[in-house]
Amino acid sequence: MISLIKLAKEGRIEKTGAKPKLPIKVDGVSSETLEVYRIPLEYLYYNDKNGRISTGIAEYENQITPTPDLVDPNYNNLVAKIIENMNPAALKRTQKSIADSGQQVYGWVLDDGRVIDGNRRFTALRNIHSKTGQTVYFEAVVLPFSYNNDTERVKIKQLELAIQMGVEEREGYDPVDLALDIYQTTAGEKPIMTLADYANISHMTKVKLEDYRNGAIYMKKFLEFIGAPKTSYSIIKDSKTWALFQTMGKILNVEFGDDPESQVRKNETMESFFGIILHQMHVGVIGNTARSQVRDFGKYVVKAGDSTEFNERIQDDVEDLAESIQEARVVDYADLSKELTNQNEIIAEFGDIYNSYMIAAKNGESVEKFIKSIRDGVKVFQDLNADNGLSGSLRYNEVSQQQLKELQKYMRDLNIVSKELFEKYGREVQQASNN
Repeated sequence: MISLIKLAKEGRIEKTGAKPKLPIKVDGVSSETLEVYRIPLEYLYYNDKNGRISTGIAEYENQITPTPDLVDPNYNNLVAKIIENMNPAALKRTQKSIADSGQQVYGWVLDDGRVIDGNRRFTALRNIHSKTGQTVYFEAVVLPFSYNNDTERVKIKQLELAIQMGVEEREGYDPVDLALDIYQTTAGEKPIMTLADYANISHMTKVKLEDYRNGAIYMKKFLEFIGAPKTSYSIIKDSKTWALFQTMGKILNVEFGDDPESQVRKNETMESFFGIILHQMHVGVIGNTARSQVRDFGKYVVKAGDSTEFNERIQDDVEDLAESIQEARVVDYADLSKELTNQNEIIAEFGDIYNSYMIAAKNGESVEKFIKSIRDGVKVFQDLNADNGLSGSLRYNEVSQQQLKELQKYMRDLNIVSKELFEKYGREVQQASNN
């Protein structure tokens, strides 16, 4: 295994003379002892634990081993393509800047050559070397840490988050990558810090982090629901459905408790959400419209307490749809879209039930609003009566004879209209009883 620190002590890696500052305090490391080195590219490799990279290489799990070019360049070549596809324009700008003026911002690497900050700069330098044949170096701080040590891994993550908040022109995370990074760091198989710790370092609120983490949980459950490989996150990215899982996560976690019965209803409602998302994929509803539909289902059905009835009505369709997709063994969005087309009949039946239910639910809310407006109006007149026909601090000596006659007219009109309405509602009640 390569040791950059050892190579530096042997004089095989040159110092730049720059004196970096730690973005946060980390036990075992002092800014006074840190140096920036000019590191040959063949000693370095991309960090497969980086949130932006891990989702892209997830589908190659157990097929590749993170190694520097000196050992095997295939790994770095694969990740470089992923980074190039993330934001080609940003990479092009970085590459031109380095070619014209040299590397302006140093990176951060571990003793074994793992790059924990500076992926785009590293990629640009590899491209420059490949294009020109010139010998180039990656200027970076070398940290005496290893991912093989659990305690040091926590420190690495702390530094990674802190560095990301401090480097200028930092490109934002893809939300799927960010969500999975939050999930894996705080709630995965081997969480390395609490949500509060992540919030403190990343300057994100705990509530926002919880939204992302919950979205990641339901995104992973969705992939399991359709029988896709657990690493097929490209399905979520390509279908542009991430926001839907984040939205449903908020709703489910607020509306259901931890008792067994509530959890059963929660799981049933979760599958109903999945049915809605699959229906949206099939009919081409995306963006804010798709998100609004998921929110509306949460508002008009789930929060209104009507989800049990809806779940029962669409259960067979959702189960049949899931079974068909699972049997098709989808691995990407193209596969899923094809299978949804094959199951058009089930999708259409689900859509008819869903649309009719939502129309009825929204109409029901309109009736409730109507009744509330009448109830609020009655309350106004009850308060007037209780205050002897006056409002607030008004006194009769402040009201003119003309105004009193005007009020009297309105009260008379109100009395006549209320009698007519009472008779209309009476006829409607009678008619409903006869039917």
